[in-house]
Formats: sequence, C-alpha cells, structure tokens
Amino acid sequence: MAPSYSHPKMFPFNLVLKDVYYIPKLIRTRPDVSIDDELLEATSSHMFHVVSLCTAVSHGCSVEAVRSYVEHYREEESDFKEMMHLATPVLYFAMGRNSPEMTSLLLKFGMSPHGPDDEAHFIPPLVFAAVHGYLQSLDMTEVIKILLATGADPRTVPEDMWENYLDMPQEAWPPTRGKKPAEIKWCDDLTRSYFARGLNLSQRYFLHRASLCEPLTEREVQLHELLEVTDLGKLPYRIIGQLPVLKTLQEIVFNQMSSNADGSDPLVMVFAGAPGHGKTELAQQLGDLLRLKHVTVACSQMETDTELLGSKQGYARSKEGSKLNNHLSHNNGLCSVVFLDEFDKTSKGVCESLLTLLSEGAYVDRRMNRDIDCSKTIWILACNLGDEAIASFHESKLAHKQEKDKLIADLEPLIGELRDAFKDAFESRIDEVVPFFLFSPGEQAVMAHKFLLEKAARFRKDIDLRKEVIRHMGHCIISFKDDSKLCSYLAESGYHRSSGARGLEREVRKVERKARRRYNCIRGLVTEDMNKGPFEKLEVRLMLRGDGGQDIGVIRKQEG
Repeated sequence: MAPSYSHPKMFPFNLVLKDVYYIPKLIRTRPDVSIDDELLEATSSHMFHVVSLCTAVSHGCSVEAVRSYVEHYREEESDFKEMMHLATPVLYFAMGRNSPEMTSLLLKFGMSPHGPDDEAHFIPPLVFAAVHGYLQSLDMTEVIKILLATGADPRTVPEDMWENYLDMPQEAWPPTRGKKPAEIKWCDDLTRSYFARGLNLSQRYFLHRASLCEPLTEREVQLHELLEVTDLGKLPYRIIGQLPVLKTLQEIVFNQMSSNADGSDPLVMVFAGAPGHGKTELAQQLGDLLRLKHVTVACSQMETDTELLGSKQGYARSKEGSKLNNHLSHNNGLCSVVFLDEFDKTSKGVCESLLTLLSEGAYVDRRMNRDIDCSKTIWILACNLGDEAIASFHESKLAHKQEKDKLIADLEPLIGELRDAFKDAFESRIDEVVPFFLFSPGEQAVMAHKFLLEKAARFRKDIDLRKEVIRHMGHCIISFKDDSKLCSYLAESGYHRSSGARGLEREVRKVERKARRRYNCIRGLVTEDMNKGPFEKLEVRLMLRGDGGQDIGVIRKQEG
C-alpha cells in the first residue's frame, strides 16, 4: 500500500506511478477554464495541493503558472523545503511531458533529483526518464542532463551500463559483476531491460561524465546561491569534451563574479585551439548559464578599429556605433560576456585599440562620447594560435590517459607555451589561457550522436504545409540502431582535427538526406491530417554492402 504524505500546510496525498513506469491519468476539476487558470484558482486555498499541481502539469500548464502557484506558498523557508521534498512526485509528471524547463524549475524549488523516499512505488528519476523515453519513443537526454547537473547520483544506475559509454548496456545483470548492490533495489530484470534499451549514447556519456565531477562544498553552494550563479554547475553538461579545463574555468569565472562586489578589473581569457572543438559553444553557454547579456563578434576580416568599435563621434555613421560598442554601452557598469571569435586574425591596430579597454575597463562610447565602465566585463578571445602545440600535448600527455587521470594532468607547461604566442604588449592583458583539446574517439561519436538527435527532433514535429513553413517531412520518429557503432562510423568518416565538430555535422547531413529520401519513397501524398494518426517510424542503422564493407541505411520500421 502506498504511503500517505502529509504536512501541516499541505493537503494529504497518496500518489504512485502505475507499475512504476507510467504516469497515472489525473482528471481536471475545471475543464471549463484554461489549465493555467485552473491551477492559479487553486491558490485560493491556504493549503498546498500536490495532486492539483500534478494534474496541471500533466495537462500541459505553463512553466510560469507552476512558478506562480508554488511561489504563492513560499513563506517560512524550512517549511517550504520540507514541502518541496514531499512534493517530489510532481517531478515525474514534468518528466512525463519531456519538459526540461519544467523539470529544471521544480528542481530549483527543491524537489529531489534522487526521487521520493517511497522506493517501493517510484524508481529513481534518472531511471524513470530513460525508461519513459523507451516506452514512449521520446528523447529524454536533456531531462537526464538536468537531473545530473542538479545532483542526481549516476551510481544509482549500475556502473556497467555507462562506465564504458561506447558499449551498449546489457539487458541482464552481468554475472561478472557479482551480487547486485543493495542500493539499486529498483533494478529488477524487467526494469533493467527497459532501461538498457532506453539509455542512448549521449545519456551514457553524461552519466559517465557526472561520475567524474566533484560535488560543490557547502560554502560553494552558499556563495553560488548568493551570487545567483547556481546554473554555472551545469556547464559540464552543456558541452562535449574539454573536461580537463572545465573545472578550472568554472573556478575562474566564479572567482571573478565573487570579486565584482569589491571592484575588479575585467577578466580576459583566451580560448585557444583548433576550430570546431567548442570555443564558441562554451562562450555562449557561459553567458546563458550566468544569465548575463552576451555578444559574439566575428573578427576574422577586421583590419581597423572602426570595424570593431565604430566611427568616432563627428565622423560618418558615428551614430550607428558597432555591435561591440553598443553592447558595452547598453551594459555600462554591469557584468556581461564579450566573445571575440578568431581574434588572432585581426590586425595589429585592432589589437592595440583594445589594450586600455582590457586592462583598465574604461571605454568611451563612440556614439555619444560618454564614459563607459567595463570593469566587470568578461572577455573571451578565441584564436587558433597554438593548435599544433595543443595537439602535440594532447597526443603525448593526455590521449593515453583515463578520463579521471586527465582531470589532474598538469597543463601549465602548455599554457606557458601558448602565452608566448602573443605579442608582449597584449600578453600582459591576458589573465587566463584555456586550451581546447582534440576530441577523443568516444567524444567524436557522442558529438555525432548529438547532431543526429537534433535532426530527429526536427522530424518529430508536426507536418506543416503552410508556405511560410513547409515542413513536409514531419510527425516522424527516427531511431538509431546500435547508436555507438553507428556514431563511431560517422566519426571515422567525418572527424578531422582541423574541422572538429563541423566535419561530423557534414556526415550527419548525409544521413538526413538518406532519411528524407526514404520518407519520400513511401506511397501517398503527405497531408497535415497525418498528424492525427500514428507517427511514421524510420530507423537509421549500419548495413553490410555486397563487398563486405559497411554503409548507413534507413529503413521504415514497419518493414524491419
């Protein structure tokens, strides 16, 4: 029998998953109004109603409605924390919608990433997400990344299912592992079988990655909350690869944010390495996670400071400013992120125009001739300088190491060599140099998988034949058989150190063309009425050619 949860400020409730895999269907009490209005009307009660919240989430209410409802009951903090822990079953309804935004919000409120205390009726959220994805043909990768980023323990999952993430997990408990640990009570034969089928390559990779990330200390958590930068801990789950430098980068940025209250100089970082290995992606993610305004400026063709900063007041087009000038002006005195891409390809004049700005944080807006405070700006300069040195260091010092050993590798000799690549005047303005390493074979495969999942998400959207949209191929589920072998094959074909992820993306576009070709071979015209019927299902897999080699093929699942 399921336990009844109660709290002086909550309606008692009794809620369980059906067969531990399925979200129970809950009936609305006010179908005559919108689901958001129904939930907000429930705030007329002084008691927090978990079942009402679950009902609203399962019927598609908005994230803002949930935020408003929960905040209404936020009074005494210790009471609120206890209520949120008891309300953790709501988290499963958010996962049931495959809503990363809703899942993230509920976790921020304090619902547990480890799941409710009722282990008899709830499997761990990590397990539920993957099993739900398998049973409902959903990609739950983003939800799983959010759970891991907020503290879900990857070791609630048997390590044999993810420690070698390129290996497909076994559906049965491997005899070589000995007796099953007591802490994974959920792992009966059927659940493990479902979980193994649902756990895709990217999810296995991020479970492995989470096992390598050290949890924050109590004081670090406290300061993250005070500075409102708790999302910075999600950084390892936003990019692929570069784990040797991520912890240091988080500490650098965290220290800068902590110093801003007492006045600080700008933070100037160089992201160095070959193209296509995450420099731009990481810079953008930093701005998003810190919830800061950020701007990206392409510098490869810049010859004059006017191109970078705009014309000075009194000259032609001075009122237009420039992308960078206007960003600095709009963020006067505020912390923001500036990413200068391919900065090493600019002229000496462009470099010199930034020297004072980078060292002192002082600038004059060229449109209005007013002083601008840029002392809190985080500058990220991306360059390809030193990519040979980085590749050589990676090959000799890192490539042969286990992931956990890469985290403690001494990078200082390499960083010193990279600093020497800059001119003396500019080198003194650089606070930190962050090397971006080549992807390992496993990371190459995971990157290819990421691009495949993005394509699959687009094809899952409804068919829309309006001229302004024309989504002819839609309402279609694309699955990937033996994703590790498939993505390793794509990596062997498409990855090159000089192009990184870009070459992998090209290979995935070839797969997209094959999928579209197979879709267009199905008899009958495409209509929007198809959205009301079952999903079309295609499967991408490796196939043997007549000469004994392999190639990628796409089949219609009904044919398989």
